[in-house]
Amino acid sequence: MNKTNSIIITAMAVILSSCHTESKLALSTTQPFTSQRRMLNPIAPPGLFIADPEVRQMPDGRVYVYGSRDEPGNAWCSNSYDILSSSDLVDWQVEQISFATKGVGKQTDYTDAVLYAPDCIHHDGKYYLYYCLEGNDPKGDEGVAVADSPYGPFYDGRRIEGIKGIDPSVFIDDDGQPYLYWGQAYAKGARLSKDMLSIEGEIHDSLLTYEDHFFNEGSSVRKRNGIYYFVYGSHSQHGHSNCATLDYATSNSPLGPFTYRGVIIDNWGSGRNLVNNHGCITEINGNWYIAYHRPTHGNANMRKACLEPITFNPDGTINQVEMTTQGIGGPIHPTYRMDASRACLMNGNVMVAVRRPPHDIPVEYLASIRDGDYAYWKYYNFTDADINTFTCKTWDKNRAARIELRLDHPDGELIGVCDLKTMQGQTAYSIHQAHIKPTTGIHALVMVFRALDEATPDQDLLNLEWFTFTKQ
Repeated sequence: MNKTNSIIITAMAVILSSCHTESKLALSTTQPFTSQRRMLNPIAPPGLFIADPEVRQMPDGRVYVYGSRDEPGNAWCSNSYDILSSSDLVDWQVEQISFATKGVGKQTDYTDAVLYAPDCIHHDGKYYLYYCLEGNDPKGDEGVAVADSPYGPFYDGRRIEGIKGIDPSVFIDDDGQPYLYWGQAYAKGARLSKDMLSIEGEIHDSLLTYEDHFFNEGSSVRKRNGIYYFVYGSHSQHGHSNCATLDYATSNSPLGPFTYRGVIIDNWGSGRNLVNNHGCITEINGNWYIAYHRPTHGNANMRKACLEPITFNPDGTINQVEMTTQGIGGPIHPTYRMDASRACLMNGNVMVAVRRPPHDIPVEYLASIRDGDYAYWKYYNFTDADINTFTCKTWDKNRAARIELRLDHPDGELIGVCDLKTMQGQTAYSIHQAHIKPTTGIHALVMVFRALDEATPDQDLLNLEWFTFTKQ
């Protein structure tokens, strides 16, 4: 029996429904959701942590996000994959347990190891999921499973003989020849057999290197206008221990040589204890995007996938882009009720966390905020916005606090101040309001959090769930 839970999240309401349908392997649970009819980062729903995103527009026209599924705790990834899909990049549907190495949906008879980053591609009416396993699993680090649909279930997981490593990327050239890429420190690549199940011919051991390309891991290959783009997680900006950027190299051949070109996006500053980044570039309806992830919960895992638009120069190079809240949806109208967890930059002790209220629909919020912390939401369009009031929902920590509303920088123009009085003994949430001065133009919104009493540096001030601007 396949249990399917459908969750729709709209402007100010949550609707929960369920249905039951027959399924051969009981692998999939579907959860569609929306958020006031616009795309925002991160793209996954609250409480779902999908990292290492490989984004593909499949023959049915829908966009699918394949990635690792992080779980609460201090370990990377899990034993199963969930898949996000959308027809419009606004409403996303979650297909749960499309493939697993343990428990429900298990499709590997040779291992129960944790699943690291995957990739998937369509070929001759089938969908091929390439997966990798945690650490140096003795039964082989990479494998492949096959499905009749892009969301699975994927069957008969089998090892790919002759290769070791993580983070597979699959690519099919214009002539129909498939290729597989993988590796850490040194990117490897080889031709795939016509049946997509095995390596064929020579393995190229050093397509990209740590020394020449700042290569760490997370291979992803695409082709545009005759140029092969190799996107990967890199340590080029923040030292060996912080693989925060997605860099790229280009070639005129799918197996190189590849020339280093630079950074596409840097997720430094998106959370505490940042360790890595992993993603891809992808074409959707003629437009190109970069997919990447951000950490939450103050640790290096529990990561969430995001999307940003990218542009190319006449010579084929890619312009670097920044992390935003707006994602591919354009600047945000101030009257949108913003989930605070969508902050794209944070500094201090502040972090994204999740709680599960009694109705069991997860709520993400900014947690553990302390004196001097700040957070960014990029970008708001204040032009012609008839607003004069800021409203927010907090869970107070029995400390008097202040939220400074600033433009573009923690020291930028001050447009309002919202004071939060102490609420001794109160455990429920609070709604606060403050007057703001007229503002115009497109700006990053920056909140700077201040203690109004003698809070010590290690004392939390508040948790922030959402905020909005209105006319009152």
